[in-house]
Amino acid sequence: MGRLLAAATLPLLFLGTARAGELDLSIDMRAVSSDGEQSRLNGGLGKLRFDSEHDGLRVGTLRLGYRADLASTLQFTVEAISYADHDVNPIDLTEIYAEWRPLPSSAWRSRLKVGAFYPEISLENRMKGWRSPYTLTFSAINSWVGEELRTIGAEYSLDWLGFANGHNFDVSTSGALFGWNDPAGTVLASRGWGLTDRQSTLFGRFNNRGAPLPERTLFYHDLDRRAGYYLTSSVRYRGLVELRALHYDNRADLAAAAAAIDDSAWATYFDSVGARWTPASRLSLVAQWLHGRTLVGTDLPINAWSFHSEFLLASWQQESWRFSARVDRFKSQQTNSNFYDFVGYFYGDSGRAVTVSAQRNFGEHWNAVIEGTEVSSNVAQRASLGIPTAAKERQWQIALRYER
Repeated sequence: MGRLLAAATLPLLFLGTARAGELDLSIDMRAVSSDGEQSRLNGGLGKLRFDSEHDGLRVGTLRLGYRADLASTLQFTVEAISYADHDVNPIDLTEIYAEWRPLPSSAWRSRLKVGAFYPEISLENRMKGWRSPYTLTFSAINSWVGEELRTIGAEYSLDWLGFANGHNFDVSTSGALFGWNDPAGTVLASRGWGLTDRQSTLFGRFNNRGAPLPERTLFYHDLDRRAGYYLTSSVRYRGLVELRALHYDNRADLAAAAAAIDDSAWATYFDSVGARWTPASRLSLVAQWLHGRTLVGTDLPINAWSFHSEFLLASWQQESWRFSARVDRFKSQQTNSNFYDFVGYFYGDSGRAVTVSAQRNFGEHWNAVIEGTEVSSNVAQRASLGIPTAAKERQWQIALRYER
């Protein structure tokens, strides 16, 4: 991965001649009250970012983004972040890429993105830094995307700019080839779904204690030297409706392993469909569905899981206020196991969550948010800790955010 990221940072050599540069800063401080179980970030099976041992005054995010126009058609982007939660690196990167957008000579436009970035999957996380304008806590789907997925490779997009040429809709298709995502699926299989806004970083790790898997998992590693791919398609109608579909497959070789991360490759593939509808200027409705499978191991029967989640979000904006509510459902189920005799159960979880949020802008740079999340879940792995498999967890957050 180091060689690829080094290539992705080559545009830095030309920043001195960049036509324009934009530096933006986000500071997010929170007061948190949580009765949640030990969180997944601290080796537990809780569904929330903050547990009862980590509430109080907390850092939401400390973020720095930079964008530079290296030429009229070439832009460079880097996103740096800190959560002050004792990750391997106190400050790390979530994205770093260059994007080439040649000027269209017809209704067709090409785009090429190279580096480390998010796949085009979320209709929820639309802000800079892959954040949500609606809630502090992401949906279960996009929490998992932020935890385990990153495109480290290249993505080509072909857009049909119908709206600019007298039609009612635009169409976009994309395809990507990527590496360094062979461990994707580790956290979902061992921990199940979660609801958080903490994105994994390119050089960070994830605490995975308490499962028959490595204690700490490095997300972005290439074990099999074989490229994965995804294909996406989206349609936008008159600024009112956007539909998006994606098929993702990391094409991992199950026989590949790496002593450096004490793990083997996880073959993970899924399909996702999403929609955003804006029937009025103040009202937004967002829905997303995702279903897939992940497999690991070579001994028969191969360990296999299926996973599924969907959410529906509604948001209303009234002058400086925004009110949002989201309902999530999720499920993962181990369908094959070669360690059943060792643990005595199949891994899996199921549940639902409700999130409500109210936020208010104070001028150009300040924003305050109050948010509540309740998750009801049943997690088979809790039996290994001698606690009930069913649990209800609640988390309240008050955030004060500065953006510049």
